Amino acid sequence: MFLNFGNFIPQGSAALAPLKLALAVTIGLILGAIRVRGVRLGVSAVLFSALGLAQLGVTIQGDVLAFVRDFSLILFVYAIGLQVGPGFIASFRAEGLRLNLLAVAVVLLGAAMTAVVVICAHLPREGTSGLFAGAFTTTAGLAAGQEALRQMQADNPEHAAAALTATGVAYAVSYPLGLIGPSLVILALQRLFRVRMSDERAALAAAEQARRPPLTVVDIEVMHPQYTGKTLREHDLLRKRPVVLSRLYRDGALTVPNAETVVKVGDVYRAVGVEHDLTELALALGRESTVDLGQIGGGLQRADLVVTKARVLRRPLHELDLIRRTGVTIGRINRAGVDLVPKASLSLKFGDRVTVVGPEDGIKMVETELGNCQDTLNQSQILPIFLGIVIGVVIGSIPIKLPGMTLPMQIGLAGGPMLAAIALSQLGNVGSVIWYMPVAANQIIRDFGLSVFLACVGFQAGAHFLERAVHQVAFIAWGAAITVVPVFIVGCLARWIWRINFVTLSGWVAGAMTSTPALLFAGEAAGSDAPAIAYATVAPLCMLSPIICAQLLAMGLMR
Repeated sequence: MFLNFGNFIPQGSAALAPLKLALAVTIGLILGAIRVRGVRLGVSAVLFSALGLAQLGVTIQGDVLAFVRDFSLILFVYAIGLQVGPGFIASFRAEGLRLNLLAVAVVLLGAAMTAVVVICAHLPREGTSGLFAGAFTTTAGLAAGQEALRQMQADNPEHAAAALTATGVAYAVSYPLGLIGPSLVILALQRLFRVRMSDERAALAAAEQARRPPLTVVDIEVMHPQYTGKTLREHDLLRKRPVVLSRLYRDGALTVPNAETVVKVGDVYRAVGVEHDLTELALALGRESTVDLGQIGGGLQRADLVVTKARVLRRPLHELDLIRRTGVTIGRINRAGVDLVPKASLSLKFGDRVTVVGPEDGIKMVETELGNCQDTLNQSQILPIFLGIVIGVVIGSIPIKLPGMTLPMQIGLAGGPMLAAIALSQLGNVGSVIWYMPVAANQIIRDFGLSVFLACVGFQAGAHFLERAVHQVAFIAWGAAITVVPVFIVGCLARWIWRINFVTLSGWVAGAMTSTPALLFAGEAAGSDAPAIAYATVAPLCMLSPIICAQLLAMGLMR
């Protein structure tokens, strides 16, 4: 053994396994930080560092390796589910539905192509799911395929071990080109359609502003008597528009209007909403005021608060009734970077940032009610994490009978925790149990789980990886084809038929292949962060669908 840890740590010691895993992760992260022509492997390099150590004779006991691999996978996919969960349902709205359908078409086409290649090229069928997972760089897909193989070969441990090794080798040899391929597709599509990025950025900005115009503020003076004498609750002009009135200047006094405020000539209201709605409202009621209510003190203050108390979560604003109880109105709500008009039916979620206007005493009452505790926002709750994992493991263990399949399918440890995290993040909370994880904590758990899992896969591929890889050159070539061909074909159709903006298309390519390096390449090519929006739109479904496809490939071709 090249690295003989037994010289200073006794064989069989519990310290050996974490030492070897930590060494593989450390070397891999150092190598992954090295850039070559602007591209770096990142955490993916851990797989290759573990393969290198295995080649040098560094091994880990099989049952220990299996446990660590599965637990690290659970942490990885659960953290991903919590990250993408809040926007999962919203990603199917508007253009997101089309993008998701096209992305799923890429995954299905890739799975079909993998099956045809393995059958027609007479490749070893044990490596089918590994070939697919490596071509799509889906670690969760690899785990799902390996779990399906373990279930099928449960009565024959030797065959199961050989199948898992073959799957890991196929994954490892097809993975490198799987990382590079999506970036090459983006470049090829740009050249093929002769794209000018400056034009695409301008068109995307115009379309985004038309779809989701920013909120603005206008002070409106009431001049037309036909619209007076009604309360704000009864006013037709206000019921038809998503506009919030946050301040009222009347008879030299500045107050906060409420639903029972009666509109009078001479009133000046500060209105918050979309510019088009505010312009129409100002013309109907009178005109834009020359008085700037923001410059008038009048005892009113403005504050930005963050929602951190469980008792206000999932309660609509009309139920909280802040204006009547405290004299404070909510001007706007920022959720995950998006400004929302605080309609009466809108419910608060943990982490929402709320802009309020009202008297100082009222704002203090609202602050106490909403929480506004940054320490709470940044603190990870351990109970929801493990409770969510329990639910995820149970979901992943539910057998699913499919027509034509001899064995029931399970979405397993790769899919169950992710589905649970997505569902629980949509739910938000149950009483004081809140499924929310700070961004930094999520990043640490996700990267830790992924790093350890890749190290386990590398060690599992065994000490004879290079010898096996030499005899599996076909896997490398076919893996590159499976990476490039499906997404290139669907990308051409998306641009040619549906005229999808190329900035969006480049992020879609990265998301359909769940490729972080391709996302970085798309962002640099577009000169903006806009591709990340398309990536986030399709990534959740494209992380789930390969899990099912990998299991179907393993079970369908190995039965």
